[in-house]
Amino acid sequence: MAAIKRDLPSLDRFFSTDMENLHANDSSHGSNLLKGLLTMYKDGRYSDVTLKISQDRRLSVHRVVLASFSPYFEALFGNNWDDGEKKEVEVLGFDVNAVSDLIEFAYSGKIDINKDNVQTLLEASNYLQVEFVKQSCGEFLKGAIDDKTCLSIWHLADTFTLEELMKEAKKHFLLHFTEVTRGKEFLSLPVGFLKEILTDEGICVVIESLIPSKEEREKVVLEAVFKYVEHDTSNRTKIIPKLLSLVRLPTLSESYLKEISEHQLIADSSRDIISKAQKLQIDPPEKDSPDVRWATTRAFAKPAVSWGHSFANGGQVHPEISHHSNKEAAEDLGNDVFIKGMELWIRRWDGRPVLGGLKIFYSCDGDHEIMMGSSSDQNEHHEFHLESNERIVKVDVNSGWMIDRLSFYTNKKDENGDPKCYGPYGGDGGGFYAETPPGSYGFLAGVGVAVVSSQGEEGITRLQFAWRTYVLPGDSEPEKSRCKVNDGFYDDDGESYEYDEYDDYDEEDDFDEYEDLEHYEDFDDIMNQDGGIEPWLFEPHA
Repeated sequence: MAAIKRDLPSLDRFFSTDMENLHANDSSHGSNLLKGLLTMYKDGRYSDVTLKISQDRRLSVHRVVLASFSPYFEALFGNNWDDGEKKEVEVLGFDVNAVSDLIEFAYSGKIDINKDNVQTLLEASNYLQVEFVKQSCGEFLKGAIDDKTCLSIWHLADTFTLEELMKEAKKHFLLHFTEVTRGKEFLSLPVGFLKEILTDEGICVVIESLIPSKEEREKVVLEAVFKYVEHDTSNRTKIIPKLLSLVRLPTLSESYLKEISEHQLIADSSRDIISKAQKLQIDPPEKDSPDVRWATTRAFAKPAVSWGHSFANGGQVHPEISHHSNKEAAEDLGNDVFIKGMELWIRRWDGRPVLGGLKIFYSCDGDHEIMMGSSSDQNEHHEFHLESNERIVKVDVNSGWMIDRLSFYTNKKDENGDPKCYGPYGGDGGGFYAETPPGSYGFLAGVGVAVVSSQGEEGITRLQFAWRTYVLPGDSEPEKSRCKVNDGFYDDDGESYEYDEYDDYDEEDDFDEYEDLEHYEDFDDIMNQDGGIEPWLFEPHA
């Protein structure tokens, strides 16, 4: 039907010559167009091709819509394919609902992805080259990565070339190596994937929420290899030499290498590898040798040490008569130092129980101990020693002018499934603080204190904890800190130092106060106390 022509007035002569053009833009045009197309699709109007997605299901669609959202259909409907002019084309071999959802996505731009359809959608969208849906499936699977799924997801990501998903799944495997290798999925891992993991520096071995010693870490890696091979010895025995060449055997102890040389899976060809590892222990490789990496502990994370808050750091109680710490061992990142036990002596100070003495037991290439303060038999005494692979991972402190109470929590669990606790030791005075290590898998590695003499007996102030921790890929570096126990507030003549002499001074570190401060009273006989406290200070009331 031809349009009716109307006689309309000409406006050209009335327009100003400098009048600007109007660039009109309908922001709802795209969505309105999609709504219209979707309605036509559901009503079956104006379709020009039928899509056969199963033997008994067909969809009436529009060539231009399918060709615009999928390079596959664009090529299919082109001039180079016989199917281009057909009234019915086939897309068979995929989940019917997945293909149907993708076709509706072409008209609506929306699709629901869930745990039940993500894999079928991934397969269909990959084949039909619907990149947005394919990548969206990858994003969904990222959120599903855990110890049980990471290997299957890694395999899927590799199959469909989802690079970011591959990185995330592999990263999870590396960071949770111990847990993942305990699962059934590990036993079915393609050998190429296992080789890729064993080659990586980033294998992070964790046992009971702790990173064990260097040798123990590689033992876990080797045990996983043996477990993998033993699952299918008929087909996997032949790959043992290659897998063993990827385990850092020279980092294991001489005695352990001798032990595994007798393992039933170690054939003559593998014994040569064991012998080579033993020789490298005696004669380490030169810097330019290809064996350097094999003989070096995996650099899965950067070790770090962080000194925490300084408790009872106000300097109100003095004189300070000595300072103690295992600072040198705690700050040497080349060792495996950790606190393995303590003895505590609780004394009375102005009628209140406070920490009078502390002995720490620590491991650092042997067993060591340091006594700090008083060990009087007249005082309340406590002692604890940690089990194998047990570390202190949290400390609760009550402190004010002195250290009132301490509780130590470890990575182990008690009978109720809660973190195992040693303590509390001491009274209930002072303000409450809780300290944990920064970073990942940290534990207590060092202690520093100042010992004061007050009311005729020694006591502990300026208590500070050193935490050994690990900076894993993606972690931020812990804030730099230092041991402050040697920062004296008073010299031999009782002269106070200026606080700002210390470049990392933080006034929040200094004046720990008691929660019951309103109950403190000034009294005149402070000067009569042994050791003395300045008369302008307040001392807690019993």
